[in-house]
Amino acid sequence: MEIAVWGHPYSEYPEGKDTQADFVARFERMKEAGVGIYLPFVITHGKHFFQSAVLGSPAKDLLGPLVEAGEEVGVEVHPIVGLGSVAAAAEDRRGLYDPGPTDEELPSWALNWPCAAWDEVRQVTIETAADMLDSYSPDGLHMDYVRYPNTVVLDTHPCHCERCQEAREQWLGKPLPEAEDLARPGVVYREVQMRNRFVKSLVRGLREVADEAGLPLSMAARARYLKDAVAEGQDWVEWCEDSLLDFVCPMSYNPCMERFQRFVTEHLNLLAATGTPLYCGIGRSSSLGKINAQEMARQIRYAAERGADGVCVFHIGAFEDEDYKALRQVSQDLG
Repeated sequence: MEIAVWGHPYSEYPEGKDTQADFVARFERMKEAGVGIYLPFVITHGKHFFQSAVLGSPAKDLLGPLVEAGEEVGVEVHPIVGLGSVAAAAEDRRGLYDPGPTDEELPSWALNWPCAAWDEVRQVTIETAADMLDSYSPDGLHMDYVRYPNTVVLDTHPCHCERCQEAREQWLGKPLPEAEDLARPGVVYREVQMRNRFVKSLVRGLREVADEAGLPLSMAARARYLKDAVAEGQDWVEWCEDSLLDFVCPMSYNPCMERFQRFVTEHLNLLAATGTPLYCGIGRSSSLGKINAQEMARQIRYAAERGADGVCVFHIGAFEDEDYKALRQVSQDLG
């Protein structure tokens, strides 16, 4: 079973603990515990941590040392690109999600979310990925936040941006759906179809970039497939059916073992006919809560028993000595 981890290198390697020896030492510890793939967030909230002709000077170059350490130790490095908080923040980037007029105080993450309906948004993301792969030669490319904003906002505030309005004119006959429109299944279907068309265009572009570099493309997927993923334009099962992903990591984080088990069963069923490897997401420390080292190992064992191809743990920065020990033991047991 493959063990992957998500990581935040900008916090894992602070000033004074960011020599190449520090990178290698941490990678050696991961390798000893059975980790084979490290998925780093190298773009976050308008900052990027790699040299880029597209995005300009970085806050700091962390991708270079990561790739070098990975090569030395034998851990693959697949940097992350996408929308949301990991969007490429080029100066000429246009087209944010627009909730329209509202008296509600909406979260800032939604208001700063690039909308995939814009050609410019998709293009800067694709160009950034191509530049990164060409300059650093990592082992793969990973996607996150490749979708519209969360349904908690989107369900009641469909995007009002110029490009989404133009697209609706073609199938709805007007730029914006009204409340009675959103109560009609046909309108909801076409709205969701439109979102997926735009987001899938971005995924196809990143697939081409990965293919040109001869590298695998993977993604962090919304765990609630019908409730969240599909509605947000992230039909990752369809993308797997179309062979766009080399492996997929649904974020099935949950401190409740029963809930985690239901996610694993559902995701295995969804992917059964696609042939795409499933790496079950395990939330060591996430917005849904924390689990201890023993519970993390228990969830990994369950995923392996059910036939998952791997797991992906969020996140390595939360690991303590007991986590490395537990992961090493379970990886040795699973072989």
